[in-house]
Amino acid sequence: MAKKFIYLLGVGVIILAAVFYMDHRYFFNPVVFNQDSVTPYDWLDYERPLTMTYVNLDEHRKTTQIDKEKEIRNLLDALKNSPKADETEIKSDVQGALKLSSRSTTLLEVYIYENHWRVLRRDRPTREMTTNLENLLNQY
Repeated sequence: MAKKFIYLLGVGVIILAAVFYMDHRYFFNPVVFNQDSVTPYDWLDYERPLTMTYVNLDEHRKTTQIDKEKEIRNLLDALKNSPKADETEIKSDVQGALKLSSRSTTLLEVYIYENHWRVLRRDRPTREMTTNLENLLNQY
């Protein structure tokens, strides 16, 4: 009986250590992570620290580095919740750009237009600019 308890305790400690390690090292939890057009890579590729760079292409051409994880998550959620745009109405100049990067690679590049945005990969659909996303971007 004591041997079983020691084995269970050892397995529990290993599981807790693995969960702590994954939470500390990776931005996404592998259990609830979903790949989509905004996060197309495996959860292992989103290694901390992540940084998001927002370039506002108005007359001032301001670049903002976003390091806070909550702000990055909010922006990613806003991007993911944007509906597909009607491709026939797309006729405007680029107003900004978002880039999500880890230490070693670029994970996402987005061009932002007046009423829509697009991931810079050929097979990704154009998405509408929602008020939530617009409000988040206006903070920067």
